[in-house]
Amino acid sequence: MTADLWILLSLALLTELLTLPPLVARGSVPGGIRWIFYNRDTDLAGVAPWGGRAVRAHSNLADNLALYAVVIGIAHFTGATNDITQLAGIVLLIARLLHAMVYIAGIPYLRTAVFAVAQLSMLVYVWQIIAHYMAH
Repeated sequence: MTADLWILLSLALLTELLTLPPLVARGSVPGGIRWIFYNRDTDLAGVAPWGGRAVRAHSNLADNLALYAVVIGIAHFTGATNDITQLAGIVLLIARLLHAMVYIAGIPYLRTAVFAVAQLSMLVYVWQIIAHYMAH
């Protein structure tokens, strides 16, 4: 498996791991464990603000994972991967990990900056795909 596919797998695993902090936040309030195991038809009161941010951090990564999979997949299957995409993938993975931590911690401007770095990493992949296509 290529480094780019390992990065994609790591992003998928990070998405899965980000389901845990909201459970911790919700499970730590009165009635939270019951709420987790039942149908969740009502809002759970008393959850710490970081718990809500953890939900949004997970949702953000889950929403972007499809884009990452498509772009990295196209780069992989067209043979457009190289040292540049590998570096962009590493930057993407680190940026998304930092984004989750900063988001949950509640640091707004840094959160946006780290997200921008991740999105720029995707543009590097796109640029490499286009450059590969133009060269062939």
